[in-house]
Amino acid sequence: MHNVHRHKGANHECAEQNISSVEVDKEIDASIFLSSAQKQQIKARNSEYKAADLSCLRAIAQAAINVELFTIPLYMTGLYSIQGTHQIADSSNLYPGRYWPGLGPTAGYIPEHRLNKGYDVELKPLFNIDALVGDNDDPNNQKDAFKLSVNQQVFNGVYSVFIEEMLHLQLASNMASKLGLTPSFTSQALIDEKFGWKCYNNQSSIPHILDFADCSDDLSKLSPEVQAYFKQIFPNKTLQDLRVNATELNKEQTLLFMLIEETEENAKKIIQEQYLEPNKDTKRPKYFEQAPYDWWKPDYTEKNLPLFGSIGHMYLSYWDYIQIQYDDGTSLLDYATIQRDYFNERPGNKDYQPQFPGIKGSLNVKEDHTALKEALMNNVNAITDQGEGDGVAEMICKRWADEKWAQNLLAAKVAKADDIHLSTVEEKFQPSAEALKADYPASCGEGPISGSACARITNKYKDHFQIFTDTMKLIVDFEKPSSQSDERYMTWSTWFAEGNNWNEALLDPNGGDEAAKQNPNLPCVSSVVKALNNLKLSSNIGNTHQLFSQSAVGTIKGLTTALDRYWSGKTSEFPGPAMGGSGDRISICWATTGIAPDLVTGIAPQNPNTLYHACQGMSYTNIGSDDLPPPEVYHSCKGSNDCKAQGGCGFVHSTTPGGSCGGSVSTGPKSAPADNKCNNLGGCAVPISASQLFPKLSDEEYDMQLFKFNLKDNSFSAIDYIYPKGQQAPTDQSADHVLMPYKQGDAVYNIAWQAYCNANGLLNEDGEPKEKPKPSDIRLALPPST
Repeated sequence: MHNVHRHKGANHECAEQNISSVEVDKEIDASIFLSSAQKQQIKARNSEYKAADLSCLRAIAQAAINVELFTIPLYMTGLYSIQGTHQIADSSNLYPGRYWPGLGPTAGYIPEHRLNKGYDVELKPLFNIDALVGDNDDPNNQKDAFKLSVNQQVFNGVYSVFIEEMLHLQLASNMASKLGLTPSFTSQALIDEKFGWKCYNNQSSIPHILDFADCSDDLSKLSPEVQAYFKQIFPNKTLQDLRVNATELNKEQTLLFMLIEETEENAKKIIQEQYLEPNKDTKRPKYFEQAPYDWWKPDYTEKNLPLFGSIGHMYLSYWDYIQIQYDDGTSLLDYATIQRDYFNERPGNKDYQPQFPGIKGSLNVKEDHTALKEALMNNVNAITDQGEGDGVAEMICKRWADEKWAQNLLAAKVAKADDIHLSTVEEKFQPSAEALKADYPASCGEGPISGSACARITNKYKDHFQIFTDTMKLIVDFEKPSSQSDERYMTWSTWFAEGNNWNEALLDPNGGDEAAKQNPNLPCVSSVVKALNNLKLSSNIGNTHQLFSQSAVGTIKGLTTALDRYWSGKTSEFPGPAMGGSGDRISICWATTGIAPDLVTGIAPQNPNTLYHACQGMSYTNIGSDDLPPPEVYHSCKGSNDCKAQGGCGFVHSTTPGGSCGGSVSTGPKSAPADNKCNNLGGCAVPISASQLFPKLSDEEYDMQLFKFNLKDNSFSAIDYIYPKGQQAPTDQSADHVLMPYKQGDAVYNIAWQAYCNANGLLNEDGEPKEKPKPSDIRLALPPST
């Protein structure tokens, strides 16, 4: 709920170039303007407050991070509740024709009757429909091959929001870092000590912003779109009845998302008046308190902040602290630390194109406070323009319209050309279509554009509120049973409730199981289907749900702790693949149980004195067991695991530090899965999917160095690979030890098992590994990382 106006269509601002004569926009609350006394408190502040002010500035900076991070697992849980399957985008062509549980972004066009002609980008001409074979009466009709179903259209829209929330998290984090705060992605405002997301535990509040329990019962203060849907979906209820849970993307949850992104022209109207007045004990209001706070103490954290009431007021308060100057001539802006820009820069990749060229993701500005403030404000503008709508940055600039940085930004807003397309997002904050096409190329069978690029290009004109408004309309219009499955909106819970089960046609729509024929190491489609249905059996579903819930919490923990390391400077590698991996773990919970993963309960901590293992039967402390590793070590990406022996995906890594996830970046001897010596030197994904195959490597060097672990001190040492009888080791190896060979298309588990048996003396007299365990249903159900 944000007290700013929403930008619609072409630029309609008429502010004068003479900034001193700026008039108050009738849609902007006049209370943003400060009295002389208030400005004096900011611009000539007593230096005795310096330590407390710096603490509070950083607390607000952390709160801004928390507000962005709060949305990511929440939106992701809703996103992956949408029923469907996806074909893995695989450049090595290891899985031809094979589909996997859970939707992904899909390349295609929106049919005309579902197209929001004001905002959706029309991509139908890109797919050259006229050149495809067939007509409406033809059973082999290909003309509809790229027509998005309702579920695919909804997924693409929410997916684009999900990606931009990650961008906003980066921008907010760089702002915090520039102000001397090391950003935290594991704040106690959101999660508990077990990494459970307590903010989704049927709470009535949006962290730092608003408690719905404090709202008025008068719905007329809501925007027309939200008010209409609220009355339809929650008859006889008020905002006080709203609760925050991570659950499926139904009408109720979509309405919550609309409210989170809602731009309210005056947020104070929806909050009961008693909470806007000073409390008789504290002498302060619960909401919309004017910064800076003289009561703040240096040891306070973001948990001590007042509620802001709106995103707009949070950034107004944030900026008031940025503006502080002291009577000793110093300023709070005299601090600078680490900057990151995952969306516009990929070190070492000269072909990478900036996805948001109009956004300065990195704030590498040194001495000039005017330039730094312009860069900081550009980040505020990008976050709020894409999300809640245009206006927050303008409010702040008009509050400080007598300063050069504000004048420059307001003049640029006036001078910019009219939008060529109806849009709720300013052009410079829209993703570059050409960059997305280049950075996310289409794989075989996807069409002229990849699903990831398609989803974001189609929705680039729409802010998040508009996307969720469109999502709501699609759910309302298409949730009822229809004769055409592609014209039906359905979540996994509804799919299972209507008696559906997994069958081979869902994962192998062309029939014949071409993938298993081409790659004998791949489990046949029938065994995957059987595993998926086994996990749903009434005798198993409780354990399945608990395990996949813990897996989801664990992989998000791996992601957030990796982000902590990334922004603290302990690593320069952004855990991008972990984002996708966490989606996979949430998706498989929905697709096997039809129940939302429990992100609240959390997971047990790891014992630092235990050498955990990566997959089924590969325990170093219980040789010969057939056990999977405990859920507290489940993770999805290199860099997100916690210690040695916890890696097992197909993206191998060198035995030396450096590089990032992907088969093309590692050179020289590789670290064997489940045998890697420490995190950042092994693969990812624990446990190992039974369908995980090794992709092609750019250096064509398919050799692995093996290690033996000493359980007394958890140390490791390199060892020789023992070739089975009848096989001769190459004589031209230059390494200090005999390396283990493997090849493209080998099953990752098989190679991991071979390494494990070598390291633990589990070879027979012919030098061959003991018989490996049959893959568990869990491993059969998990999709491979790509």
